[in-house]
Amino acid sequence: MVMTLNKGCLIALAVLLACCSAGLGEAPKPAGDDAAAVCAVKPVATVASKPYDAKAPGAAPIPLIGDWEGKVGGGPIAAQAIATGKGEYTVNVLEKFDTRDATIVVLTGKGDKLTGSATAAGKFKGTQWVAALSEKGLVGEVTGSVRESFSLKRVMRLSHRLGAKPPAGATVLLSSKTRDLSETFTRGGGKPCGWKLLDGGVMQCVPRGGSALTKKKFGSVHLHAEFRTAFMPEAKGQGRSNSGLYIQNRYECQVLDSYGLKGVANECGGMYRAVAPRVNMCAPPGQWQSYDIFFRAPKFDASGEKQVEGAHISVVHNGVLIHNDLVLKKGTGAGGGRKPIAAEFLLLQDHGNPVEFRNIWAVDLKKLDKPKTDKDTK
Repeated sequence: MVMTLNKGCLIALAVLLACCSAGLGEAPKPAGDDAAAVCAVKPVATVASKPYDAKAPGAAPIPLIGDWEGKVGGGPIAAQAIATGKGEYTVNVLEKFDTRDATIVVLTGKGDKLTGSATAAGKFKGTQWVAALSEKGLVGEVTGSVRESFSLKRVMRLSHRLGAKPPAGATVLLSSKTRDLSETFTRGGGKPCGWKLLDGGVMQCVPRGGSALTKKKFGSVHLHAEFRTAFMPEAKGQGRSNSGLYIQNRYECQVLDSYGLKGVANECGGMYRAVAPRVNMCAPPGQWQSYDIFFRAPKFDASGEKQVEGAHISVVHNGVLIHNDLVLKKGTGAGGGRKPIAAEFLLLQDHGNPVEFRNIWAVDLKKLDKPKTDKDTK
Protein backbone atom coordinates (compact mmCIF):
# COMPACT_ATOMS: atom_id res chain seq x y z
CA MET A 1 0.00 0.00 0.00
CA VAL A 2 2.81 2.40 0.94
CA MET A 3 4.82 1.45 -2.13
CA THR A 4 1.84 2.16 -4.41
CA LEU A 5 1.19 5.55 -2.77
CA ASN A 6 4.82 6.63 -3.11
CA LYS A 7 4.90 5.53 -6.74
CA GLY A 8 1.69 7.43 -7.43
CA CYS A 9 3.10 10.57 -5.83
CA LEU A 10 6.25 10.26 -7.92
CA ILE A 11 4.22 9.84 -11.10
CA ALA A 12 2.07 12.87 -10.23
CA LEU A 13 5.19 14.92 -9.53
CA ALA A 14 6.79 13.83 -12.81
CA VAL A 15 3.64 14.81 -14.74
CA LEU A 16 3.52 18.19 -12.98
CA LEU A 17 7.17 18.89 -13.74
CA ALA A 18 6.69 17.86 -17.36
CA CYS A 19 3.72 20.20 -17.72
CA CYS A 20 5.72 22.97 -16.10
CA SER A 21 8.80 22.55 -18.31
CA ALA A 22 6.67 22.49 -21.47
CA GLY A 23 6.18 26.26 -21.27
CA LEU A 24 9.68 27.15 -20.09
CA GLY A 25 11.57 26.89 -23.38
CA GLU A 26 15.24 27.56 -22.63
CA ALA A 27 14.49 28.79 -19.10
CA PRO A 28 15.58 26.48 -16.26
CA LYS A 29 13.24 23.90 -14.81
CA PRO A 30 12.32 24.48 -11.14
CA ALA A 31 14.71 22.67 -8.81
CA GLY A 32 14.88 21.70 -5.16
CA ASP A 33 12.30 20.52 -2.65
CA ASP A 34 9.79 23.14 -3.76
CA ALA A 35 9.98 22.36 -7.48
CA ALA A 36 6.42 21.04 -7.55
CA ALA A 37 5.12 24.11 -5.68
CA VAL A 38 6.92 26.41 -8.13
CA CYS A 39 5.50 24.44 -11.07
CA ALA A 40 2.03 24.90 -9.64
CA VAL A 41 2.16 28.65 -10.41
CA LYS A 42 2.92 27.75 -14.06
CA PRO A 43 6.09 29.78 -14.72
CA VAL A 44 6.75 30.79 -18.32
CA ALA A 45 9.85 31.56 -20.37
CA THR A 46 8.55 34.92 -21.54
CA VAL A 47 5.49 37.03 -20.77
CA ALA A 48 2.90 37.12 -23.55
CA SER A 49 2.24 40.40 -25.39
CA LYS A 50 -1.12 42.04 -26.01
CA PRO A 51 -2.00 45.33 -27.73
CA TYR A 52 -1.65 48.15 -25.21
CA ASP A 53 -4.82 49.28 -23.48
CA ALA A 54 -4.41 51.99 -20.84
CA LYS A 55 -7.72 50.94 -19.26
CA ALA A 56 -6.82 47.25 -18.93
CA PRO A 57 -6.56 46.04 -15.32
CA GLY A 58 -2.93 46.16 -14.23
CA ALA A 59 -1.64 48.16 -17.21
CA ALA A 60 0.58 51.22 -16.82
CA PRO A 61 -1.56 54.30 -17.65
CA ILE A 62 1.52 56.44 -18.38
CA PRO A 63 2.00 57.70 -21.97
CA LEU A 64 4.85 56.46 -24.20
CA ILE A 65 6.83 54.38 -21.68
CA GLY A 66 6.88 50.60 -21.69
CA ASP A 67 7.10 47.76 -24.20
CA TRP A 68 6.96 48.03 -28.01
CA GLU A 69 7.08 45.45 -30.79
CA GLY A 70 7.55 45.45 -34.56
CA LYS A 71 9.84 44.26 -37.36
CA VAL A 72 13.06 45.43 -38.96
CA GLY A 73 15.76 43.74 -40.99
CA GLY A 74 13.46 40.89 -41.92
CA GLY A 75 12.73 39.82 -38.36
CA PRO A 76 10.93 40.81 -35.16
CA ILE A 77 12.34 43.33 -32.71
CA ALA A 78 11.22 44.64 -29.33
CA ALA A 79 11.87 47.86 -27.44
CA GLN A 80 11.67 49.27 -23.94
CA ALA A 81 10.98 53.01 -23.59
CA ILE A 82 12.14 54.57 -20.31
CA ALA A 83 11.37 58.15 -19.32
CA THR A 84 14.43 59.89 -17.86
CA GLY A 85 12.90 63.30 -17.15
CA LYS A 86 12.51 66.67 -18.92
CA GLY A 87 11.01 65.07 -22.03
CA GLU A 88 13.96 62.73 -22.59
CA TYR A 89 13.93 58.97 -23.03
CA THR A 90 16.18 55.95 -23.24
CA VAL A 91 14.93 53.26 -25.61
CA ASN A 92 16.49 49.79 -25.57
CA VAL A 93 15.99 48.08 -28.94
CA LEU A 94 16.12 44.32 -28.37
CA GLU A 95 16.13 41.07 -30.31
CA LYS A 96 13.48 39.82 -27.87
CA PHE A 97 12.12 40.38 -24.37
CA ASP A 98 12.98 38.55 -21.14
CA THR A 99 16.56 37.56 -21.81
CA ARG A 100 19.98 39.00 -21.18
CA ASP A 101 22.42 40.13 -23.87
CA ALA A 102 19.71 40.83 -26.45
CA THR A 103 20.31 44.58 -26.92
CA ILE A 104 20.75 45.72 -30.51
CA VAL A 105 21.05 49.46 -29.90
CA VAL A 106 20.24 52.03 -27.21
CA LEU A 107 18.52 55.22 -28.41
CA THR A 108 18.59 58.40 -26.33
CA GLY A 109 17.29 61.95 -26.63
CA LYS A 110 14.05 63.88 -26.71
CA GLY A 111 11.00 61.86 -27.61
CA ASP A 112 10.80 63.38 -31.09
CA LYS A 113 14.48 62.76 -31.88
CA LEU A 114 16.07 59.59 -30.57
CA THR A 115 19.41 58.48 -31.97
CA GLY A 116 21.91 55.69 -31.47
CA SER A 117 24.61 53.54 -33.07
CA ALA A 118 24.55 49.73 -32.93
CA THR A 119 27.82 48.36 -31.55
CA ALA A 120 26.84 44.76 -30.68
CA ALA A 121 27.88 41.93 -33.00
CA GLY A 122 25.40 40.82 -35.63
CA LYS A 123 23.80 42.10 -38.80
CA PHE A 124 23.03 45.50 -37.25
CA LYS A 125 26.60 46.23 -36.14
CA GLY A 126 27.65 49.73 -37.18
CA THR A 127 24.15 50.78 -38.23
CA GLN A 128 22.75 54.20 -37.33
CA TRP A 129 19.26 54.57 -35.86
CA VAL A 130 16.96 57.59 -35.74
CA ALA A 131 13.46 57.40 -34.25
CA ALA A 132 10.56 59.37 -32.80
CA LEU A 133 8.28 58.26 -29.99
CA SER A 134 4.62 59.22 -29.97
CA GLU A 135 1.16 57.84 -29.20
CA LYS A 136 1.03 56.55 -32.80
CA GLY A 137 4.16 54.43 -32.42
CA LEU A 138 7.93 54.23 -32.26
CA VAL A 139 8.80 55.18 -35.82
CA GLY A 140 12.24 55.50 -37.34
CA GLU A 141 14.90 54.52 -39.83
CA VAL A 142 18.02 52.36 -39.87
CA THR A 143 20.96 53.23 -42.13
CA GLY A 144 24.26 51.49 -42.82
CA SER A 145 24.59 47.77 -43.60
CA VAL A 146 20.82 47.55 -43.07
CA ARG A 147 18.71 50.30 -44.62
CA GLU A 148 15.09 50.17 -43.61
CA SER A 149 12.31 52.15 -41.96
CA PHE A 150 10.39 50.68 -39.03
CA SER A 151 7.27 51.25 -36.98
CA LEU A 152 6.72 49.61 -33.59
CA LYS A 153 3.43 49.46 -31.71
CA ARG A 154 3.06 49.66 -27.95
CA VAL A 155 2.17 46.41 -26.20
CA MET A 156 1.50 45.38 -22.63
CA ARG A 157 2.88 42.26 -21.02
CA LEU A 158 0.99 41.49 -17.83
CA SER A 159 1.88 38.75 -15.37
CA HIS A 160 -0.53 35.82 -15.47
CA ARG A 161 -0.16 35.73 -11.66
CA LEU A 162 -1.98 39.03 -11.12
CA GLY A 163 -5.07 38.41 -9.04
CA ALA A 164 -3.91 34.93 -7.97
CA LYS A 165 -6.32 33.55 -5.38
CA PRO A 166 -4.97 32.28 -2.05
CA PRO A 167 -5.14 28.50 -1.70
CA ALA A 168 -6.95 26.80 1.15
CA GLY A 169 -5.19 27.33 4.46
CA ALA A 170 -3.37 30.50 3.35
CA THR A 171 -2.97 33.52 5.61
CA VAL A 172 -4.46 36.50 3.78
CA LEU A 173 -2.48 39.60 4.72
CA LEU A 174 -4.06 42.06 2.28
CA SER A 175 -7.09 41.80 -0.01
CA SER A 176 -9.97 43.83 -1.38
CA LYS A 177 -11.82 42.92 1.83
CA THR A 178 -9.22 44.53 4.10
CA ARG A 179 -10.67 47.40 6.10
CA ASP A 180 -7.86 48.03 8.59
CA LEU A 181 -4.17 47.40 7.89
CA SER A 182 -3.51 47.04 11.61
CA GLU A 183 -5.37 43.72 11.57
CA THR A 184 -2.36 42.05 9.95
CA PHE A 185 0.43 44.65 9.93
CA THR A 186 2.23 46.76 12.52
CA ARG A 187 4.96 49.36 12.47
CA GLY A 188 6.72 47.48 15.24
CA GLY A 189 7.18 48.43 18.86
CA GLY A 190 3.46 48.15 19.44
CA LYS A 191 2.72 50.99 17.00
CA PRO A 192 -0.04 50.72 14.35
CA CYS A 193 0.88 50.32 10.68
CA GLY A 194 1.75 53.71 9.19
CA TRP A 195 0.87 52.87 5.58
CA LYS A 196 -2.23 54.16 3.80
CA LEU A 197 -5.10 51.88 2.79
CA LEU A 198 -6.47 52.84 -0.62
CA ASP A 199 -9.58 51.69 -2.48
CA GLY A 200 -9.61 48.11 -3.71
CA GLY A 201 -7.39 46.72 -0.96
CA VAL A 202 -4.22 48.57 -2.01
CA MET A 203 -1.71 49.64 0.65
CA GLN A 204 0.63 52.54 -0.13
CA CYS A 205 3.86 53.36 1.64
CA VAL A 206 3.74 56.69 3.47
CA PRO A 207 7.33 57.98 3.20
CA ARG A 208 9.02 57.95 6.61
CA GLY A 209 5.89 56.37 8.09
CA GLY A 210 7.84 53.22 8.90
CA SER A 211 8.00 49.77 7.36
CA ALA A 212 5.02 47.40 7.54
CA LEU A 213 5.67 44.22 9.57
CA THR A 214 3.33 41.26 9.65
CA LYS A 215 1.95 40.39 13.06
CA LYS A 216 2.30 36.71 12.24
CA LYS A 217 5.68 35.02 12.06
CA PHE A 218 6.50 32.66 9.21
CA GLY A 219 8.96 29.84 8.69
CA SER A 220 8.94 28.02 5.34
CA VAL A 221 6.42 29.82 3.21
CA HIS A 222 5.06 30.52 -0.26
CA LEU A 223 4.46 34.27 -0.35
CA HIS A 224 2.43 35.92 -3.10
CA ALA A 225 2.52 39.71 -3.36
CA GLU A 226 1.64 42.22 -6.06
CA PHE A 227 3.26 45.65 -6.24
CA ARG A 228 3.36 48.79 -8.34
CA THR A 229 6.29 51.20 -8.50
CA ALA A 230 5.68 54.93 -8.74
CA PHE A 231 6.50 56.97 -11.85
CA MET A 232 9.59 59.00 -10.89
CA PRO A 233 11.29 59.81 -14.23
CA GLU A 234 13.88 62.25 -12.87
CA ALA A 235 14.97 59.98 -10.00
CA LYS A 236 18.04 57.81 -10.45
CA GLY A 237 19.31 54.48 -9.16
CA GLN A 238 18.12 53.49 -5.70
CA GLY A 239 15.98 56.63 -5.49
CA ARG A 240 13.68 55.42 -8.26
CA SER A 241 10.62 54.07 -6.37
CA ASN A 242 12.48 51.91 -3.88
CA SER A 243 11.03 49.37 -1.45
CA GLY A 244 11.75 45.78 -0.55
CA LEU A 245 10.09 42.59 0.58
CA TYR A 246 11.93 41.01 3.51
CA ILE A 247 11.37 37.36 4.34
CA GLN A 248 11.95 36.79 8.08
CA ASN A 249 13.28 40.38 8.27
CA ARG A 250 16.53 38.98 6.86
CA TYR A 251 16.29 38.04 3.19
CA GLU A 252 15.35 41.01 1.00
CA CYS A 253 13.91 40.63 -2.48
CA GLN A 254 14.35 44.12 -3.91
CA VAL A 255 11.47 46.25 -5.19
CA LEU A 256 12.63 49.10 -7.44
CA ASP A 257 11.80 50.76 -10.74
CA SER A 258 14.69 49.17 -12.64
CA TYR A 259 12.69 48.64 -15.82
CA GLY A 260 15.04 48.35 -18.77
CA LEU A 261 18.22 48.26 -16.67
CA LYS A 262 20.84 45.50 -16.48
CA GLY A 263 19.20 43.60 -13.64
CA VAL A 264 21.95 43.53 -11.00
CA ALA A 265 21.73 42.40 -7.38
CA ASN A 266 20.49 45.75 -5.99
CA GLU A 267 17.74 46.12 -8.62
CA CYS A 268 14.22 44.72 -8.80
CA GLY A 269 14.20 40.96 -8.35
CA GLY A 270 17.68 40.88 -6.84
CA MET A 271 18.34 39.27 -3.49
CA TYR A 272 19.63 42.60 -2.32
CA ARG A 273 23.38 43.05 -2.79
CA ALA A 274 23.83 39.27 -2.86
CA VAL A 275 22.47 37.63 -6.03
CA ALA A 276 21.24 39.18 -9.27
CA PRO A 277 18.07 37.82 -10.90
CA ARG A 278 18.58 35.40 -13.78
CA VAL A 279 16.88 37.97 -16.01
CA ASN A 280 15.47 41.45 -15.34
CA MET A 281 11.68 40.99 -15.29
CA CYS A 282 10.85 44.43 -13.92
CA ALA A 283 7.78 45.96 -15.59
CA PRO A 284 7.32 49.70 -16.31
CA PRO A 285 6.35 51.99 -13.42
CA GLY A 286 2.60 52.20 -12.93
CA GLN A 287 2.07 48.59 -14.04
CA TRP A 288 1.11 45.97 -11.47
CA GLN A 289 3.70 43.23 -10.97
CA SER A 290 3.76 39.94 -9.09
CA TYR A 291 6.15 38.05 -6.86
CA ASP A 292 5.74 34.42 -5.91
CA ILE A 293 8.47 33.65 -3.39
CA PHE A 294 9.10 30.09 -2.20
CA PHE A 295 11.17 30.20 0.97
CA ARG A 296 12.55 27.31 3.01
CA ALA A 297 13.71 28.46 6.41
CA PRO A 298 17.25 27.55 7.50
CA LYS A 299 17.69 24.33 9.47
CA PHE A 300 19.46 23.99 12.81
CA ASP A 301 21.05 21.20 14.85
CA ALA A 302 19.42 19.62 17.90
CA SER A 303 20.49 22.53 20.09
CA GLY A 304 18.67 24.97 17.82
CA GLU A 305 21.73 27.21 17.78
CA LYS A 306 23.94 25.96 14.95
CA GLN A 307 22.68 26.40 11.39
CA VAL A 308 23.22 23.18 9.43
CA GLU A 309 21.48 24.25 6.23
CA GLY A 310 21.03 27.71 4.76
CA ALA A 311 17.72 29.13 3.62
CA HIS A 312 16.47 28.08 0.17
CA ILE A 313 14.60 30.51 -2.04
CA SER A 314 12.99 30.41 -5.48
CA VAL A 315 11.40 33.55 -6.92
CA VAL A 316 8.93 33.87 -9.78
CA HIS A 317 8.72 37.51 -10.91
CA ASN A 318 5.87 38.39 -13.25
CA GLY A 319 5.47 34.71 -14.05
CA VAL A 320 9.14 34.04 -14.89
CA LEU A 321 11.53 32.06 -12.66
CA ILE A 322 14.39 34.41 -11.72
CA HIS A 323 15.90 32.54 -8.72
CA ASN A 324 15.92 28.75 -8.77
CA ASP A 325 16.45 27.02 -5.40
CA LEU A 326 19.06 29.57 -4.35
CA VAL A 327 20.85 28.73 -1.08
CA LEU A 328 21.56 31.66 1.25
CA LYS A 329 23.75 30.96 4.28
CA LYS A 330 22.91 34.37 5.74
CA GLY A 331 20.55 37.28 5.19
CA THR A 332 20.97 39.86 2.44
CA GLY A 333 21.40 43.62 2.56
CA ALA A 334 20.45 45.05 5.95
CA GLY A 335 19.43 41.56 7.07
CA GLY A 336 22.90 40.13 6.58
CA GLY A 337 24.00 40.89 10.12
CA ARG A 338 20.98 39.32 11.80
CA LYS A 339 21.28 35.82 13.23
CA PRO A 340 19.43 33.18 11.18
CA ILE A 341 16.15 32.11 12.73
CA ALA A 342 13.49 29.45 12.15
CA ALA A 343 10.53 31.86 11.99
CA GLU A 344 10.03 35.62 11.92
CA PHE A 345 7.78 38.33 10.50
CA LEU A 346 7.63 39.50 6.87
CA LEU A 347 8.40 43.16 6.17
CA LEU A 348 7.44 45.65 3.46
CA GLN A 349 10.13 48.30 3.43
CA ASP A 350 9.61 52.04 3.74
CA HIS A 351 12.42 53.51 1.64
CA GLY A 352 10.84 56.93 1.26
CA ASN A 353 8.82 56.28 -1.92
CA PRO A 354 5.04 55.73 -2.39
CA VAL A 355 5.26 52.14 -3.61
CA GLU A 356 1.97 50.22 -3.54
CA PHE A 357 1.11 46.60 -2.71
CA ARG A 358 -2.03 44.49 -3.04
CA ASN A 359 -3.18 40.86 -2.91
CA ILE A 360 -0.68 39.59 -0.35
CA TRP A 361 -1.06 36.10 1.04
CA ALA A 362 1.17 33.42 2.49
CA VAL A 363 0.83 29.67 2.82
CA ASP A 364 3.09 27.46 4.92
CA LEU A 365 5.21 24.96 3.03
CA LYS A 366 5.57 21.44 4.35
CA LYS A 367 8.67 20.82 6.40
CA LEU A 368 11.48 18.86 4.82
CA ASP A 369 11.59 15.21 5.89
CA LYS A 370 15.31 15.31 6.46
CA PRO A 371 17.50 18.42 6.85
CA LYS A 372 20.53 18.61 4.62
CA THR A 373 23.68 20.62 5.17
CA ASP A 374 25.03 23.42 3.00
CA LYS A 375 27.69 20.94 1.91
CA ASP A 376 24.97 18.61 0.58
CA THR A 377 23.45 21.36 -1.56
CA LYS A 378 26.61 22.21 -3.46
